[in-house]
Amino acid sequence: MSFKWNYRSPDKIEKNSLHIEVIADYGGGHTTDHAFAEVRNHFFRFDKEGKIRMVSEHPVYAFSTIETGFWIAQEGLHSEHPDLVIFSNTAPRGEVSWNGEEKQAFVCGILDNDIPVFAVNAGYNLSFVKDRLVGLWEVKVPNIGTQFRSRDYYPQALMSILYGDKSKIGNPVDASTILDVPSFKLASVDGYGNLKTTIKKEHLDEKILKAKILRVTINGYSHFALNTLISGVEGRVYDLCLLQGSSGGKQGNYLEIVRLMARACDDFKIDGPWDNMDPIVIEPMN
Repeated sequence: MSFKWNYRSPDKIEKNSLHIEVIADYGGGHTTDHAFAEVRNHFFRFDKEGKIRMVSEHPVYAFSTIETGFWIAQEGLHSEHPDLVIFSNTAPRGEVSWNGEEKQAFVCGILDNDIPVFAVNAGYNLSFVKDRLVGLWEVKVPNIGTQFRSRDYYPQALMSILYGDKSKIGNPVDASTILDVPSFKLASVDGYGNLKTTIKKEHLDEKILKAKILRVTINGYSHFALNTLISGVEGRVYDLCLLQGSSGGKQGNYLEIVRLMARACDDFKIDGPWDNMDPIVIEPMN
C-alpha cells in the first residue's frame, strides 16, 4: 500500500470529540472485566489536550479473533460515526489453536470511510475489514515486557499517533496476507443467545433456500430449524429459526440462528465462538 497515514491533523480534532471503542476479550465473554477500566484510564492519561469524549467497552469471547473481527467491521463499517476510533487487543496465546500472522504485531490502519483502527494483527481480527483498508502499518511499540500491553503500551502509542507523532508508524502491512473471512462459521453470540454467523443468503444453494425445514449442526449438536428466508414462513415463540440477521450491512446481512424468546446458544451448548470451531452445517429436510 502506497497510501500514507492521513487521519485528520491534531488541530482538526476538536476537544472532547473522540470516541474510542475498545473491542477486546479481557472479560472472556459478555462481561466488562476490570481490565477495561484500566485501559480506559490509560487512554485519558495520555490524552494531553482533552481530545477524548468517551471510551466505551465492547467485550468479546476469550481469544476469539473471529468475534473480534466481526465487531470491528460492524462498528467500523456499519455503525460508525466521524469521531470513532477503534482499539482492539484480542491475541491468541498458549495452546489456543489459531491461524494468521505469527508476530501478532500491534497495527494501525485506516478504513475507506476514514475510521482509524488499531488492533493486533492475528487470526481474523482484521479479516472482516481487509477489503476496506486503504492503509495498514505496524506500530512501533514493544510487544514483550509486560503481560498487559493493552494498558502499558498500546494506549500511549495510539494517542501519540493521533496527536501527530508519525515516528510511531512502522512498516506497511500487506492486507492480502490477512486471512479471509471464514465460511459457514459462528461469528458471535449476542446477549439474547442468538447465533450470528458468517453466512450470507447468497452462500446457500437452491435446495437449502427452497426448504422450509432445515437441519442445523453446530458444535456437534443438530436441531431442526424453520427457514424464515422463504416468504410466508414465520416462526412462533420457542421455534428455532434461520433468519436474516441485523449485522453485516445493507448490502447483505449475515444470517442468524435464533430460538424465538429463548437462547439458541443453549441448544448447541455454546458460550461463544472460538476460531477453530467446526463449520456450521445446514441441510435441507424437504
